[in-house]
Amino acid sequence: MKWLFLLLAKLIVMGFWLGSVYFTFIHPLEGKIHTLIPVFAVLVLTVHGIQAAIMTLVAKDMIKLTKRDYLELLLFGFFRMIELR
Repeated sequence: MKWLFLLLAKLIVMGFWLGSVYFTFIHPLEGKIHTLIPVFAVLVLTVHGIQAAIMTLVAKDMIKLTKRDYLELLLFGFFRMIELR
């Protein structure tokens, strides 16, 4: 059951990333929302970067993190941290 929740959550987050790329570069929306989408994407990426840094500092001795783990932490944040736990 836990893996199903994590899969669904990751799909939702991936939808956000795909939607932000699509609505920013491929089919830009009109109005002020067009400028907010990249701002939110950078904000989410920053928060996930902080989570990756915290994971590195806290779990450096307990878990050997690979480049794939860091990439998934940047994309999915907390949901990847749950899997690594």
